[in-house]
Amino acid sequence: MTAPHEAPPLRTVHAAVARCADTAPHDVALVHGDERADYRTLHTAATVLARRLTAHGVRPGDIVPLLLPRGAQLITLQLAVLMSGAAYATLDPRWPVRRIAAILDQLDRPVVVGTPGTEHLGTTYTAEPEPLAALAASADAEPFTPATVDLDDLAMVFFTSGSTGVPKGVLIPHRAVTRMFGPGGLDGFGPGHRTPQVAPAAWDMYAFELWGQLTTGGTCVVVEESHLMPSRLRALVTDEGIDTIWLTTSLFNLIVDEDPGAFEGLGTLYVGGEKQSPRHVEKFLQHFPDLPLWNGFGPAENCMLTTVHRMSPADSAAPAGIPAGTPVPGTTVVLLREDGSRAAPGERGEIVSLGSGVALGYLGNEPLTRERFPLLTIDGTARPAYRSGDIGTLDDHGVLHFHGRRDRLIKLSGNRIELGDIEAAASTVEQIRTCAAVARTDEAGTVQHVALAYTLAKDTELSPRDLRRHLTRLLPAYAVPGRLEQWDELPRRDNGKIDLPALEGRRQS
Repeated sequence: MTAPHEAPPLRTVHAAVARCADTAPHDVALVHGDERADYRTLHTAATVLARRLTAHGVRPGDIVPLLLPRGAQLITLQLAVLMSGAAYATLDPRWPVRRIAAILDQLDRPVVVGTPGTEHLGTTYTAEPEPLAALAASADAEPFTPATVDLDDLAMVFFTSGSTGVPKGVLIPHRAVTRMFGPGGLDGFGPGHRTPQVAPAAWDMYAFELWGQLTTGGTCVVVEESHLMPSRLRALVTDEGIDTIWLTTSLFNLIVDEDPGAFEGLGTLYVGGEKQSPRHVEKFLQHFPDLPLWNGFGPAENCMLTTVHRMSPADSAAPAGIPAGTPVPGTTVVLLREDGSRAAPGERGEIVSLGSGVALGYLGNEPLTRERFPLLTIDGTARPAYRSGDIGTLDDHGVLHFHGRRDRLIKLSGNRIELGDIEAAASTVEQIRTCAAVARTDEAGTVQHVALAYTLAKDTELSPRDLRRHLTRLLPAYAVPGRLEQWDELPRRDNGKIDLPALEGRRQS
């Protein structure tokens, strides 16, 4: 078992923002294009919207769906919902109408907030676009008193990337969001720090980028693009003073290959969402040996991150790969065998998270909530936990090493194959930028072969024959993929991760 030595004080999200507005009212909180709002303006504007929402029927304990694009208006409404005592669920207006309707059907006649023109999606309360300064100027003389909520009360609902149908809504309490940020928390957050907001608003790393700064006195800069390309990254560092960012592993690898100088000027870099590529980490650290590069690991169900590890040149040569690291503040990690007993150091087991980051369960899915969020007795105390389905080991120093998903262990011709091991072997090939191993099955669900889909770094070449020769030196014969498929770009989900189900079902023509 591993646990942090120190943790920031737990607070409700809107109370933490209010504290920043009281202590540093003129510090810049939010930047979106030409709009720059200090903490007093943001907080006052949210107060105006909270009063309007409560007048329209929003009550403590409600879940308020928000059908707005990313931006200053959405952020202010999210803060207003929290101040009203309710929780928000951000739905992307670009999603299919049926998908949005299926999510709304899970809720109890909610107030649905959207922009003009989204009424056909279910909007019942229209929020006209309005600059935050104008909103703040319209505040009533009579102060609005935010609702009193507890740390365990629901704050937001994030949606995991479902392969079919409606994605699962993960119920996140206030404590899960604020546990990592503040004194004793993660590096790169607080007064003087700036983070771009790029992640989809329905994803938990949106909260990392947004509330990580707004609950500690830093600045959040909204970016219109869905992904940070090298030229945009350079501009943000130069023009907006961005110093702390989160990148998916695939995007990090792309920038390292195509323009590593784009990272110049950053102060802290977090990378995660997919397994790290030792080759790309090594190349980055050759350029920036003193720039803190953190591997961030964890599912939405243990809000945002479970463990972090500052990567070093030695990690690139480690036989076990780059570590997932040690728990973030407010989190404990336990590894369990299949029979529920504790795995010994070095022994593989299911990664189980405990602590302030554990979600309350899944929206409208009690059976799955009971299965994945059991009460576990640890050191004589029954505690809520999250069983991740991820497999890992803890080394003698208490550092977590991730070995892939339990459901990515397949059998082919009687042999057990870890798809993650194939990806790790392929990632050592210098020319490969991104790769994914998938099992292709017949109609009966029997695995027919393993395919490795991959993209090449810019201006490089690699024949399938040379790739197969390399994999043969690293993998047992039965684990060498039956098909090698070079893609221009691998299919991705909205959160930037590789869409494995899409790869399982089709091949590059």
